Amino acid sequence: MKAINDVFTDMRGVLDMAAEPVRNYNKTSDNIYKPEHARFKLVIWFKDGNTRYYYSYDNKTYEKERIIDEYEGLKKLLRLINKYQGKYKNAFIYATLDQDKKTVSNYNCEIIKYNIYGTMSANEHANFKNEGKNVIFDVQRVNYLNKLKI
Repeated sequence: MKAINDVFTDMRGVLDMAAEPVRNYNKTSDNIYKPEHARFKLVIWFKDGNTRYYYSYDNKTYEKERIIDEYEGLKKLLRLINKYQGKYKNAFIYATLDQDKKTVSNYNCEIIKYNIYGTMSANEHANFKNEGKNVIFDVQRVNYLNKLKI
């Protein structure tokens, strides 16, 4: 039996939770926020030839305290993929393994990919861990296991 933290930090948990419907948002502001720091980057190649890039929103405010929730950021990118289902050729989610996570960083670690037929493959080394109130991507584990080519 897995511990409750393992259930929520496993890649299968992210995929299952991203498939659930979300509440309808009514945006009232005209402000377009572009993050400066993001762990994940989504690249979608549409059937009409356009390519779109999306970054994860990893920061949350909870009880007037700023926390980092990279798990939630990945889940939101997966929901975007589900939103555009049938309209794209390929959709890839990449992670940056840099500590500063700037959006200009090298996103070189493939996490999840979808093709035109809806076939999905995920990096089995991807995992999340809790550090206090923060939920962060386990960069050390992915780095180590990718180097071993297990």
